[in-house]
Amino acid sequence: MPDALKENSGLAFYPNSILYFINDGGNAPLLHRYDTVNNDYSTVTVLNASNADWEDLAQDTEGNLYIGDIGNNSNNRQNLKIYKSVNPETIASNEITVDTISYTYSNQTTFPPESDSLNFDCEAMLWYKDSIYLFTKNRTSPYDGWCYMYVLPDEPGEYVAQLRDSVQFTAMSKEAGWITGADIRNDSLVLLTSGKVRLAPAFNSAPLGSLSWTTYDVGFSQKEAIVFGASSDKIFISDELFIIGNKLYLLDLAKINASLDDLFSSSFEVKQTSTTLHIKLQKRAKAELHIYSIMGVKMYDVPFEKELFISQEELAAGNYIIQLFVAGENCSFRWAKSE
Repeated sequence: MPDALKENSGLAFYPNSILYFINDGGNAPLLHRYDTVNNDYSTVTVLNASNADWEDLAQDTEGNLYIGDIGNNSNNRQNLKIYKSVNPETIASNEITVDTISYTYSNQTTFPPESDSLNFDCEAMLWYKDSIYLFTKNRTSPYDGWCYMYVLPDEPGEYVAQLRDSVQFTAMSKEAGWITGADIRNDSLVLLTSGKVRLAPAFNSAPLGSLSWTTYDVGFSQKEAIVFGASSDKIFISDELFIIGNKLYLLDLAKINASLDDLFSSSFEVKQTSTTLHIKLQKRAKAELHIYSIMGVKMYDVPFEKELFISQEELAAGNYIIQLFVAGENCSFRWAKSE
């Protein structure tokens, strides 16, 4: 992505494959518009807002955009805000004005709290059925893995965000486990960490901890933002530049979840284990195998004509996308290698 987005922290998707980005605290109050079809980049200035620590974007069913000035690294802010804009795609100029939603947390009484209660930072926000949902970024020490979900109205005013629910995700460290982005499509909820996407259907039908979570390993970097694309199986993810990063990724769940039964399996036989991959063509033909990480980085490629065996030693454990080309046709499927 352009250097102007090396501190990007939020994403929103609009029709015709338009993405809006924001940068985090200390940057200008700008919306960064990127037309992914025409590769066109521009900015929109938010006239009556400042960027103390912008961390996420959300939108409602009418296209109104919510800018979360919700970052709170030290857990001591008492001026948390969410700016509400009309649909930016309906504005002809490169300037926009916003309304303000101010809030506090219902259970925060000290600024900052003790180290074992540092759970009032936030980088993940979404809109759902006339309310804004906030998912905290846990900075507790020792790290306990809890993410709290708060809810407040989506109209301008001053509110107390109410603690509605919580969910605990275990991780080796806070940097690997804390929540840095969120989005929802229909009732499917996605939460982002530095290296994983956690997806759960049927949001609000049961407590967060009781939902059926699926986890996708997307490689560790300073992941900052996540948003559903044109369909619920396309998910955009972005990361901030920290040694590596400042990239936009597409997580294609349709390819990841494809069943070999849905592919042209009459042309070949695939045997997968947790450590090996064996492909045997029904008849000799020119074929190629490409193996990608779940974020699209090519890890391995090899031509073959009849049979191919990938052994335990050739790839590290992880989730991979396998792309197979046989006699001008191609298919993709997922391989989960655990050893």
